[in-house]
Amino acid sequence: MLKLPQKEFNQIQKQILRENQVRKEIKNVINKEVESINKKFLDAFDAHPITIEIEAGPRASNVSGTLDGVGNLFTYIGFSRGDRPIANLRKLLEKYEVQYHPHEKYIQINIIVPTKQEIFAATPLPWASGRSWADSMERGLSGLGQYLYRDSGVSTSNSGYAAQTKSRLRGGKFRNIRYMSSLLNDYYKELRKLESKRF
Repeated sequence: MLKLPQKEFNQIQKQILRENQVRKEIKNVINKEVESINKKFLDAFDAHPITIEIEAGPRASNVSGTLDGVGNLFTYIGFSRGDRPIANLRKLLEKYEVQYHPHEKYIQINIIVPTKQEIFAATPLPWASGRSWADSMERGLSGLGQYLYRDSGVSTSNSGYAAQTKSRLRGGKFRNIRYMSSLLNDYYKELRKLESKRF
């Protein structure tokens, strides 16, 4: 067994400690950057008109303009009183994991966040589990002509304020609006930019 002189051994040990400290500091920098990108994404999500409208519940006004000012998205989508679809979605969007892959002269990172497919799977329409309400904000959601909303309430309604009727009540159609796909594209772009760096 090779035994190094004490001085040389001490120098190697110090070098290892320095490298470990540098890597620790690099990880702290990366974590702060990822946290900042995630916060920016969540702030944009919170400020989106669709998020605001659904979060406001069954008495909200149609701030997103998707329903031509009639009723609101919470009741139109078909959520029940007491449902918290935005809180559930936000909890998923908060998740991320940073994986570190040390190389000889740099650290490569991979940032794992929910995919669009996972997000759409986690946001099923109450009356059609194979479809996503989040995706439907962009693709469209039929039924505006038969959508009945009353401020005084609808006794047979799950939400307490709206129902779908058999007869047509009005013209017009749901106005699609960019939502999760747009927010996620910006989010993913920022994360990929960070991943491409060499630390």
